[in-house]
Amino acid sequence: MSGPPPVERIEMLCRGFLEPAGVDGCGVSVMSTGGNQVTLFVSDDLSARIEELQLTLGEGPCVDAASAGTPVLVEDITDPAEGLDTRWPMFRTQLTEAGVRALFAFPIRIGAILLGTIDLHRRSAGPLAPPQLRHTLRSVDTLGEALLDGKTWTADNGDAVQHSMVVHQAAGMVMVQLDTRIDVAMVRLRATAFAEGRPIDALAAEVVSGRRRFSEEDS
Repeated sequence: MSGPPPVERIEMLCRGFLEPAGVDGCGVSVMSTGGNQVTLFVSDDLSARIEELQLTLGEGPCVDAASAGTPVLVEDITDPAEGLDTRWPMFRTQLTEAGVRALFAFPIRIGAILLGTIDLHRRSAGPLAPPQLRHTLRSVDTLGEALLDGKTWTADNGDAVQHSMVVHQAAGMVMVQLDTRIDVAMVRLRATAFAEGRPIDALAAEVVSGRRRFSEEDS
């Protein structure tokens, strides 16, 4: 028996974060085939505002989680000890006014490949309890697998986002083949597709299937 369509499965998984984690809302952003981070899902208007602010301001928990590759757990955004006045000055001010008190962001990764990020927010201060954190980490892994299992949808801005994330899988393979960083591998993949006049996802599919390999001699 087939399961729900990929988009519906993603929504089910995201809404499944809320009660077990004891949070009020969540948002998920993923990497598009154009290399941009786009919002895939928000549970409510406040979650949409949080995602919009991070993408607009270039600061916030998901920005840090994507950059560092580790969870960002802020128990109280009004606590000076968190240092948010210097880390996220504009973002923190906006969220404080909106009534957000706690934020928890997690990178969605498959191996070395960053697929996107998920952030959870709460209107009351306090940490994720150990069982809540364990559940959330397991759910993030499941969400990553779900993002790899599907086809393509289009974000609100028209940018194509891969459910299968084949471009990012291919970049990970190119990274290994060239013994380089993931960002360098992604640039190489895009540059090759451009030079050959081909869609990047078509080239990526060849890499993932093993029909195409990259080497320094091809530079």
